[in-house]
Amino acid sequence: MRRFLISLSFIIYHFSFSYAQFVTGIEHQYKGPQDSRCIDIMGVPLEGPDSVFVPAIESIGFERVVSEDDEPNTYYFRGDYYGIKANLVIEADEKTKLLSTALVTSGPYRTFALFDRNNRYFLLKLQRQYGNFEAKGDGSLHTMTNVGYIKISNTLHEDKSRTIKVFYLNTTPYYKDAVNMGLKGAVQEVITENPVAENGIEHFDPQGKSTGTDLIDRVYSPTGYLLSAAMLEPTGAKSLIDFEYDESNRLIKRTLINTKENIRSVNEYTYNDDDEIKQQTQKVFDAKNECIMSITMKNNYTSHDDEGNWIKNDLKLMYWEKNRQPQNMNVTQTRTISYWEED
Repeated sequence: MRRFLISLSFIIYHFSFSYAQFVTGIEHQYKGPQDSRCIDIMGVPLEGPDSVFVPAIESIGFERVVSEDDEPNTYYFRGDYYGIKANLVIEADEKTKLLSTALVTSGPYRTFALFDRNNRYFLLKLQRQYGNFEAKGDGSLHTMTNVGYIKISNTLHEDKSRTIKVFYLNTTPYYKDAVNMGLKGAVQEVITENPVAENGIEHFDPQGKSTGTDLIDRVYSPTGYLLSAAMLEPTGAKSLIDFEYDESNRLIKRTLINTKENIRSVNEYTYNDDDEIKQQTQKVFDAKNECIMSITMKNNYTSHDDEGNWIKNDLKLMYWEKNRQPQNMNVTQTRTISYWEED
């Protein structure tokens, strides 16, 4: 009887140790910059160059593994995926060097019970963040959100063991220059009739960066938001620009300072429930910090395209300049927008 109890205790201990290896590992919490406009893995935004995503992945407990046989533009890691031992492979785009896809593999699991338990556990974690997954004909489950694609599947090996795979594909641009204008999707070109607070024509590259030459010395955040820049004046002097964002990474303030004339221009933005710019105010201050000009622009969007971007706007504009009578005017704006997906 005593030998039986000892054997039973050993079995329970051995099972508990094995189960802990796969289920009760430490789930590290990411404390770096986050972006709701990007798909993420355990809080880490899956975007940007390796100087951004490698330390971010390492901060949640993954260890990078480097060997001579590594494929180019491919990064290998080992760590805990939601507390379970797993491997992570990240691929970067060959041309841009920006993160393209991420693949998590966990296993192989020798018993179906352990595979099934952990597979359900991963699915539960993902569903809590991204909603329900749909079944595909090959037995995998997937979801397509407005920020990316996720697929969870498994591979059955010859020895009947199984490996769980979770695939991530980010579908949003890394640079948020278009987003700062309230634009959604992979916008390539915007042509605005009757522009007021924007250029008549704006172009963006496939990564979301404005290709205009008016801004120089750009500094971006790790998640691709413009933090500061400069603008060359006709005199050759530089005007300095700073950008401020709210907790949802929406642009709320843009400050331009003409260092030669000591004139400051401040733009402030408020948004509607669809993250569109509802109102924009611009105030210009002289060297004595006195407001010498103020413009308030209230938008009323009356038509949108399939991507959710406005293509018709009834703009109400209120203009005031020092020592002059205020003016009110209504401007009807229309936009033609093209997207990189159309190419």
